[in-house]
Amino acid sequence: MIKKYYDQDCNLGMLDGKTVAIIGFGSQGHAHAMNLHESGVDVVVGLRPGSAHTAKAEAAGLKVLGIEEAAEAGDIVMILAPDELQASIYKNQIEKHMKEGNVLAFAHGFNIHYSQIQPAADLDVIMIAPKGPGHTVRSEYQAGKGVPCLVAVEQDATGKALDKALAYAAAIGGARAGVLETTFRTETETDLFGE
Repeated sequence: MIKKYYDQDCNLGMLDGKTVAIIGFGSQGHAHAMNLHESGVDVVVGLRPGSAHTAKAEAAGLKVLGIEEAAEAGDIVMILAPDELQASIYKNQIEKHMKEGNVLAFAHGFNIHYSQIQPAADLDVIMIAPKGPGHTVRSEYQAGKGVPCLVAVEQDATGKALDKALAYAAAIGGARAGVLETTFRTETETDLFGE
């Protein structure tokens, strides 16, 4: 039986005192960062030096750091760079900054499912995947609604990985519309083969 969650099932308090580092500020990145920020979550945006997105993120009132600095600052590190760049960004700029109990998050399961990224065993590894493009995730949130999300837990080092994934989904507006629990494998394969 597929589990479905709504706002009342999610505890936003799971994000209290935590910093979410959003790596990338493209379609999903800008929507996640701005929705989290407006939900009262402490957000930093990690971008490469000279990124064209820096001015846009700063204009939205967000703190912009280099990718390594953002990874160091983040209790939850959400990688929203393009799939083909994620493994090298993780290996070269993020991995060394991940601490025990931190959360590594994705919006698509590809790099975890195909073992392109192999996180340490002491991390929570979760996915929060809105089922719509970033501009819709943003506009629905602003309209007081949301885009349904999938959540998945690949690794639960703290025993609270699902709670954190649900809190994140609620903070970007997904739990207003409904959140379905899945697996990294199912999300990746249905996404790749359902195009």
